[in-house]
Amino acid sequence: MPASIAKAGSSGSEIDPPNAMVDEKRRKRMISNRESARRSRMKRQKHMEDLVTEKSILERKIYEDKQKHVALWQRHFALESENKVLTDEKLKLAEYLKNLQQILASYNAIESDQDHLEVSDRFLNPWQVHGSVKSITASGMFKV
Repeated sequence: MPASIAKAGSSGSEIDPPNAMVDEKRRKRMISNRESARRSRMKRQKHMEDLVTEKSILERKIYEDKQKHVALWQRHFALESENKVLTDEKLKLAEYLKNLQQILASYNAIESDQDHLEVSDRFLNPWQVHGSVKSITASGMFKV
């Protein structure tokens, strides 16, 4: 039998020094490994918590961005509608201005023609009676 087995099986008060060193190293390594595993678990848990927090922040940002997008789309639609109304109004006003310019041009043409024409007073003042006026009497109409 090997000496270490014989001694290990003895009363136990005598411990083999090389095995005791190995056992002590193993025990320290196990404690170190447990502590390392605990730190690793804590680090992983912290990382997971950070990811969950980041996820909720990003979800909130997405929600806010969607709200902004909807608001901008509504504003865009309102501006397009307003632009269409203003464009239509511009076209109507341009047509109205064109008609006014034509009327003004016609008026100016007539006015310049009147400067060269002699127009009878009776056309300029139609409410005045010209020529001989015979008085109408009722004497001849009613005979008794």
